[in-house]
Amino acid sequence: MKYFISFSGGVESSTMCVLFGNKADAIFADTGFEHQQIYDRIELVEKWVQNFHRPDFKIHKVKNEKYGTLPEYIKSSHFYPNFKTRYCTRMFKIEPIDNYLKQFENEGAEIMIGLNADEVGQRTGAHGLIPFVKYSYPLADNGLNRAACIAILKKVGLYPEFPPYMKRGGCIGCYYKSDKEYLAMAAINPAEFKIVQDIEEELNEYFTIRNKFFSIRPTKKMADIKQEALSSLFKPEEVYATINDATKCGVFCNR
Repeated sequence: MKYFISFSGGVESSTMCVLFGNKADAIFADTGFEHQQIYDRIELVEKWVQNFHRPDFKIHKVKNEKYGTLPEYIKSSHFYPNFKTRYCTRMFKIEPIDNYLKQFENEGAEIMIGLNADEVGQRTGAHGLIPFVKYSYPLADNGLNRAACIAILKKVGLYPEFPPYMKRGGCIGCYYKSDKEYLAMAAINPAEFKIVQDIEEELNEYFTIRNKFFSIRPTKKMADIKQEALSSLFKPEEVYATINDATKCGVFCNR
């Protein structure tokens, strides 16, 4: 039996690496649309487990081999994921992990999902349904809620200090991000914000010639958000203090 941790870089998945990295490697589904902090965190957590558990621990990065990165697919299909059609979860998170696990059909595999004790009965997490794979929830089974996970990470020096625009995790251009989160990104990390804005403008150009309009956010375009960030005289930490981090997409982003 091969054991794996479903890793995203956030509190719950990092806690599982600390607690169970002695017997399990981790798997990270790379959409190619991740914040740089997540890639940095992969290296940080991997090195910690190698130093404190076993030197051969590895966080395996997998991706959609058929369609490439999520931005590439969005541009080629002219189809941005949304609340009703969350294909990004299935195609660029679940399927790449499933495809990686198929090689262990003969010996079997177990993958640990970062559901904490606070979430029991509310959600099960998004994962595949491969017959020979066992899906387990060790945090919930051991009564560890989010507060307990945070305490563990702080004790070992691995608590993630993400910027305001990563409050709810997700990709750089996640449709679950609020206007305020995109505003925070435009102010704090204009390079990553530009990636999202460029995709939106390319899609809007495609739809404009077909007499249609496209924007990632239903309320305003990324160009308007960028202008608002440039013209504001605020401290980012004050403006984004009202961002609600209780809303989650249900796909264990940054967990």
